[in-house]
Amino acid sequence: MATQHPKPNESTQPKVEVLVDKPTRKGARIKGSDEDMALDAGSLRDVSELFGDLSLPMMRGSNLNLPASADPLTAYLARLNYIEPLPAEEQQELAERYVNEDDRNAGKMLILTNLRLVVKLAREYQRRWTNLLDLIQEGNVGLAEAVTRYDPYRGVKFTSYAQYWIRAMILNYLMNHLHPVKIGSSRAGRKLFYNLKKARRELMRQGHPNPTPALIADYLDVDESEVVRVAAQLDAPPVYLDAQAPGHEKTTIGELMQSESADPESLVTDYDLASRLREAINAFGQSLEDEREMTIWFDRMIAEDPRSLVDLGEYWGVSKERIRQVEVQIRDDFRRFLLDRLGDEVEIDFLDQLG
Repeated sequence: MATQHPKPNESTQPKVEVLVDKPTRKGARIKGSDEDMALDAGSLRDVSELFGDLSLPMMRGSNLNLPASADPLTAYLARLNYIEPLPAEEQQELAERYVNEDDRNAGKMLILTNLRLVVKLAREYQRRWTNLLDLIQEGNVGLAEAVTRYDPYRGVKFTSYAQYWIRAMILNYLMNHLHPVKIGSSRAGRKLFYNLKKARRELMRQGHPNPTPALIADYLDVDESEVVRVAAQLDAPPVYLDAQAPGHEKTTIGELMQSESADPESLVTDYDLASRLREAINAFGQSLEDEREMTIWFDRMIAEDPRSLVDLGEYWGVSKERIRQVEVQIRDDFRRFLLDRLGDEVEIDFLDQLG
């Protein structure tokens, strides 16, 4: 039988007031020792920009029973387990202090005690082709935005309000990173992205066990072709032109894409354009002279299983934000490279779609 380790309690471990200039009776408390340790500050890029340093009294990794090889996500989630949530009334008090007194420490505490809410919501949107830590990062940005916009006198709980901003940031991230290559976009497409799942659920409730694209289009007042295109993007992992075609050992998907057999949701509908696009992707990667840029391009921006910003930052010994900045520059360079090669034959939103 496994040994049962008692949880720290008030008699053995002092509770530590966190992130307040003057300790108060109520506040976020960390279960464990009082040794300072940052709460994965790299993953709280935009949060820290708004509220400054977010270091916490935390237990060291060894006390968390984490192996030395624990990945960043595992370590992050383990640390979150040592943050006790606050009841709604205490969150209300913190929000009032932030609004009335511009108390940034109160804002920090609202963020820190709701980080697990971000994780919960991020898991709802996780797919095989998404990185959970990236979704959590975007959700953390939404959480910080919620703190700055929340009105504690409107009669709405902070967690209910925060969910809106957390989901919005995660959905925005998914919209911009759904596929490495996307042909154009539309307002109807964005509307569908946010409402397709809800529409399907409502139509099923009304007695349609398998809603057709035509039925969904009528329900949402959009074109059926938009439903087909967006549904294909949401329901399937991205198609990479360099990936091996099933049943064709020496042939890639790009080489099999014939214009006469293309579906409305196909990323590229012309064989010649697909071939040239595939060649441009490879040529651009080979043209990169900086090893770090090559790693970001091949291991993250066009990879089937992309490495996270945190992972690449640790590998190169730089911050997660620095990797993101390099990624943005690579997008700009590739867009110019692609326009030089293909002209304006195809509208490709690479500024938002890669990485």
